Amino acid sequence: MPRRRQKGVRCRGCEFLRSSGACHETYKGQQAEAEYGVLALLEVVQADFANLEADTKASEASSQKEYDQFMIQSKKSQAKKERKIEMNDSDKASAESQLQQDIADLKATQDPLIAAEAYHERLVPQCFDKGMTFDERTKARESEVASLKEALAILNSGDPDITTSV
Repeated sequence: MPRRRQKGVRCRGCEFLRSSGACHETYKGQQAEAEYGVLALLEVVQADFANLEADTKASEASSQKEYDQFMIQSKKSQAKKERKIEMNDSDKASAESQLQQDIADLKATQDPLIAAEAYHERLVPQCFDKGMTFDERTKARESEVASLKEALAILNSGDPDITTSV
C-alpha cells in the first residue's frame, strides 16, 4: 500500500529517499528480477522435484530388477534343494529296503552258521594231537597189530584151512 503523506508534514528522510527515487512509492517486491521471484522459486522447486522423481524412478527400477533377479535365483535354488530332498528321500527309502533285505538274509544264514560252528567245535578236538609222541603212537599201533594177529589166530585155530602167515 502506498504511504500517504499528510499535508504540511514532512516525511523523515524524504530528501534522501527522493534522491534514490524510492520515497512514497508502492512496494512491488522483486517481481521484475526473474531470479528472485516466486515463479523462479516455483521453477526451482519443480526442477528439484523432477530430479527427485527421476532419481526415485531409477532407484525403483534398479531395485525391481535386483529383486526379480533375486527371486529367479531363489526359485532355482529352492527347486534344486527340493529335488535334492526328493533324491535323498528316495535314496533313504532304498537304503532302508536294502537294510531290511540284508537283515532277513542275515537271519536266514545265521542258523546254518551256528550249526556249522557247533559241528566244527566237535571236530576240532578230534583233529588235534592229544599229546602222544611219534614213538607212543608207533607202540600203540604195534600193540593193535599184535592184538589183531592174536584175534586172527584165535579165529583160525578153530578152522584148519586158514593159514597164519601174517
